Formats: sequence, structure tokens, C-alpha cells
Amino acid sequence: AGVAIGLSPKWSRRLQPVVQVIASIPATAVFPVLLLALVGLPGGLSWAAVLLMLLGTQWYILFNVIAGAMAIHSDLREATTVYHVSGWRRWRTLILPAIFPYLVTGMLTASGGAWNASIVSEYVQFQGHITSTFGLGASIASAAAAANFPVLLAATVLMAAFVVILNRLAWKRLYALAERRYTLG
Repeated sequence: AGVAIGLSPKWSRRLQPVVQVIASIPATAVFPVLLLALVGLPGGLSWAAVLLMLLGTQWYILFNVIAGAMAIHSDLREATTVYHVSGWRRWRTLILPAIFPYLVTGMLTASGGAWNASIVSEYVQFQGHITSTFGLGASIASAAAAANFPVLLAATVLMAAFVVILNRLAWKRLYALAERRYTLG
């Protein structure tokens, strides 16, 4: 959807404002509805947590992909048409390389949002009843609710360490790849 919106000025003008309004609704506003629908099912809170993370992070990726598609120079798009480069070949040679740096940026930003959403979504207290799932976010939220500061500190440090390790092992390498191989310029 992001590529289609980004490549079409007409669709971009029509859909970007609508998508921006929808994206402005916090995912946490939808979370109670997800909880009511899923909490009674096996693994319900886990599913609700995953859906909250997806709802909260999809916009980072979508807006970056739209920007990446919009950045593809019209001369390059016209060249693919003139040389009959279409379908998967067009995606492989033009679109994916062009949007890759934007996609990496969107995914990195989205992963940060997902970490935050995990804290909100994995531990829920409502009308004196606590529902939680297994996860680092639940550990942080339950420790905060119980004022268990040693566990809160340990879980927060663990999350920060995991984020740093993930950034060094995955995101930094993907950024380097994007800069080295997939920059239009």
C-alpha cells in the first residue's frame, strides 16, 4: 500500500491525509476493545499484545515506505517503462532498492514503538483483576505496579541491553547495507 500511495501523486494527495488522521489515533485507545474481544480466548492477552504492537508500529513503516516510493525519481520510473521492466523485475531492480533505506528506518523506529507497547500490553490491571502474559514488558509493568524497584531496574536494564545488542547486531548492519548498496543518488 505504501509503495502504491508513494508512486501515485493522485493517491498520495487523497490518502495521505486520511492515513495521517487514522494514524493519529493512539493504538492504546483501541487496546480495551482488543482486550474485551480476546481476553477470554486461550492466549488472548498475548494476541491482544501483538495486535497492539502491530497497530502502534505499522504507521512508522507505512509512512517511511511512502516517502521512499515518493523519492524514486520519475526518470528512473520512466526508464523501467521504456525498457519494459515490469512486475517482479521492476520491484527487484528499482522499487525495493529505492525503498530499502526508508524501510529499514521505519522498521527500526517501529521496533522502538513495539518495546514501549509491550510494557503497556503485557500486564493489565482492571477492576482489581490482573491479567498478564509472559514478557519483559509484563515484568516491567508488574514491578512498577508493585513498587518493586530492584526488579523494575533489572528488567529495564535488561530491555535496554537487549535494544543496544539488537541495534549493534541487526539495525547497524542493515543501515550500513542500505547506505552501501541501496542509495539512489
